Amino acid sequence: MIEIFLDHSDQEVKIKQISRKQSFKTVTTSRWSLPLILLFQAVVSWLLLQNTAFQDEALYVYAGRQIVQHWLGAPAILDNYSFYFSGNPYVYPIIGGTLDMIGGLELARFFSLVCMLIVTTCGYYVTKRLFDEKSAIFAAIFFVCQAPVLFLSRLATYDPLCICLLALGAAIAIKTSYAKRPWIALLIGPTLVLSFFTKYAALLFIPSIIALLLLVTWIRLGWRATFVRGTLAIVSLILSAALALFIVIHYNPSMFHALTATTTDRQTEYVYARLSLVENILQLTGVSFLLGMMSLLFARKKDLLVALLLLGSALLVPAYHVYKAELISLAKHLGFSMFFVMPVAGCVLARLSGFRQRISSYGRYLFSGLAICLMLFLFLTPQATFMYQSWPPTNDLTHALKTLVRQGNGHYLAEQYEVSRYNLENETYNWQWVGLQFFQYTDKQGNYYFGNPAYVKAINDGYFDVIQLNYGYNAPTADVVANAIIQSHKYDLIEKIPYTDAYGTGYFWIWRLH
Repeated sequence: MIEIFLDHSDQEVKIKQISRKQSFKTVTTSRWSLPLILLFQAVVSWLLLQNTAFQDEALYVYAGRQIVQHWLGAPAILDNYSFYFSGNPYVYPIIGGTLDMIGGLELARFFSLVCMLIVTTCGYYVTKRLFDEKSAIFAAIFFVCQAPVLFLSRLATYDPLCICLLALGAAIAIKTSYAKRPWIALLIGPTLVLSFFTKYAALLFIPSIIALLLLVTWIRLGWRATFVRGTLAIVSLILSAALALFIVIHYNPSMFHALTATTTDRQTEYVYARLSLVENILQLTGVSFLLGMMSLLFARKKDLLVALLLLGSALLVPAYHVYKAELISLAKHLGFSMFFVMPVAGCVLARLSGFRQRISSYGRYLFSGLAICLMLFLFLTPQATFMYQSWPPTNDLTHALKTLVRQGNGHYLAEQYEVSRYNLENETYNWQWVGLQFFQYTDKQGNYYFGNPAYVKAINDGYFDVIQLNYGYNAPTADVVANAIIQSHKYDLIEKIPYTDAYGTGYFWIWRLH
């Protein structure tokens, strides 16, 4: 009897030791998975994505610098950025401009990286709450390998901060649904309103965040809790919006024009074939949307409505761009879609990996996760590199223009005017630069010209001291300018600077007035 008792005791000790080891592995995986994924996102985006300032980066950061410098005593700002920016210039541009003044464009881009790391963390939290921790790990791996996500991680524009605030709103909504007390719902309103002011396109996703709160609360806690938490969230949203509206009406009313022109009644400048748009969307995120749709097969009955809501929210961006037949900013906006696809894709990947809830399948789970991560990385990250190399590097162009411009003396027509103006901020003033998007001109006789006729007349009058073209997406206007240069006989071609981007080799052409 004593021997039998000892045998049973030894077995119990061994079982406890094995359980402790397995528990240690599980806790270690849980504790280190997210930090390692975030580190992977930061390192990969920084190593793979290197280029000079993008047109939008230069525009927003330059505007922010001007606003901050004006607050510090510089002359008044000539541009009314509130009139045409797709987000309020007193939100992100202030942040980006301040960071640029401290540490240059790389510091502003680092802020975008921090925003996207927060998005990954929020997506992890949302997925863990809605499904389980293993789905959350897969969701985070899935998210950080998406080309639009890596692209936004290195882009100093409105989008990273906007999606960060939307992600925080979603995380607060889920937290509210699981909390014992409802008061945290009051944070949803200010967060979503701030996301809207960061970029007006956030308006598209605000109903989805509110719907997520209501749906998850109803599933977990019933109608009464849904009514209480939903009321608090909606009241906080209305009060925050009312306060913001009061401020805008009294201090920044021109924002309403920008809201209409850039978002609610946006006119497509360059109509793109809808079939080509669909092909572009499928190329960038087709696999991701396929995983999202598969969630409708894998989801449990109680999660089916949540999966439908998330998937429907993710499809808003592709639907909008196809409806408007617009390619501009599609790659950036798909990053918003990937956040909503993230939870359901993580759930599908966890199921496809063959993972079971037993701790004994730890090794298989880890191997499957690494394999899926590798496949996503190899397939999707080259697209991010292509996107980040889609605009020409301007180092050589800046060096050439620096010898031609003078502060306060001369007018410069440049196809890359936002970037050149930003790069040469210390050598020129804002009013000296003109781009190919918009131009109005009054000649010495008092005749007014607008658009292409304005460019032609100004060139014939020798108004511009330097002209730079590279025949990018404004190629039709660039052709008009080039023909006017030839016919005017007033300009000499002095530089032909080669560059290489994702589409091949091109040239910066620079003319100077006789």
